[in-house]
This record gives sequence, structure tokens and C-alpha cells, in this order.
Amino acid sequence: MRQFAIPAFSVSVLMGLLFFSVKAGLGQNETPPFEIRLPSEVRSEQVQVRYFLTGPFGGNGGFLKPEPERNSYLIETSVNHQAAESLKVILYAPGCQIVTFSVAPISEAEKGADVTCEDLPPMTFNGRVELPEALRGRPYEIEITYMAYWAHSFFRIADGAVTSFVVARVAPDESGAFHVELPNFNKDAVTVSHRRDAGLQFMARELDTGNIVTLLAPVNVRDNDARGLAIKPKYPAEVIFKPPPESPQNANAGPAGKDVH
Repeated sequence: MRQFAIPAFSVSVLMGLLFFSVKAGLGQNETPPFEIRLPSEVRSEQVQVRYFLTGPFGGNGGFLKPEPERNSYLIETSVNHQAAESLKVILYAPGCQIVTFSVAPISEAEKGADVTCEDLPPMTFNGRVELPEALRGRPYEIEITYMAYWAHSFFRIADGAVTSFVVARVAPDESGAFHVELPNFNKDAVTVSHRRDAGLQFMARELDTGNIVTLLAPVNVRDNDARGLAIKPKYPAEVIFKPPPESPQNANAGPAGKDVH
């Protein structure tokens, strides 16, 4: 029977090309993703995650897109084929206290974490919107967002967009009055540990398009934070909101989100 021999040099070249191809496909310094495992009582489409990676690439922040019927989320731990050295995560889910954790160095840590849901009780909030005549004819809803000003120090960054989580949406009645159940962040351990360096932002958005109508500022809350509604143990029986002097286009706000249903 006739046999064919492959020269040793050819085998060496072939193996070298195969090794190079595999390394190029994986990335020389890439690391496995980090898995965030969710508790069974949490709806994955309502989970909001913000994270920050550091490494030879500098710093890189991002968020995870909420998706239904998931029991975990993955965070890529490489940027431009360079392995991250540290990971910091902030996670919010309705009905649960905010979760934060840090992983460093990633190379020596387990590539996943189980998240638990510590109960965060609600509080009833009553408000009334007083809009100028020019804005009254536009059907709108109020979007309420938790502004985590403390996240800059947690992520160890000096500037950038404020980390935020949409916590509620509500449509006011014809008089502008609205009633909504909000998370009681006075009972949130993370918020309290950061000396309540957080607030609630109220914004009117068009019902049809989600476009911003105006930001809303509370006008009858004493010792309030100029950045929004301060986290307080108690509010007036009805908080009055009016548009602030500045234009909503100058605010830290984007298109309508889909985080809350």
C-alpha cells in the first residue's frame, strides 16, 4: 500500500499556524466574563446594573441591558483584548436594597457572585405638578430616577455621567396630582452608608414619544438638595413640582428608558 509522508518542517509550520490562529481568536490577554447570578424572586428584566473596569487600558464603564427570563448576567472583563484588573458593580432591582461589590484582582477571584435580595420597603409619595400654560396641552408621565451621586467615589472617578436607576413612572391626573409607591431609600444600607449622597430626579416625558417635556423641581421641601429631591425620612403631605429655570436639554437625561414596567 502506498504511503505519504509529511516532512517534519511542514508539520512544525502547520502547528505553529494553528497555535497562532487560536491565540488570535481568543485574544492573548482576554479573561472569562464575570457572572452575576440573580435570586429567583427577582425579575431579570427589571434588574439594572452599572459597572466599572480598570486595567492597562485605563478605566471603562458600562451597563447591562435588561432582558427577560434570565437567571444571571455576564460582564465582559476584557477591553480591547486587554484583561481588566478590577471590577466594581452597582445593582438595583425593584423591592431590593442596592447591591455593590468589588472584585480585585480579577485574575485571582472567582468568576461569579450570587446576589441576594434584602427587602427595601416602599413609601407612599404624593405630589402635584404645576406646569406653565405652554406645556399643559402635552400628555405626559412623570419618570422618577434615583441619582447615585455617591457612585463617583465608589468607582473612584472624578467626573462623568451620574449613575442612575429609573425607579418609577406615573401619570398625573388633570390637576397635576399624582400618587406613587417609591422605594424608601432611607432604609437602603448602601445609600445610608454614603451619607445619603443621592437624590430623586423627577422628569416629565411625553407619553407618545418619550421626549423630555421638562425637568421638575420641588418647591416646598425644606433643606432640599439643589440637584433634585433629597433623600429624606419624611416629605410634605403633597410635594409641589415646577419646571426649573434651566432648559431640560442641559440636564443629564436621555431618551426614554425601558428599565421599569
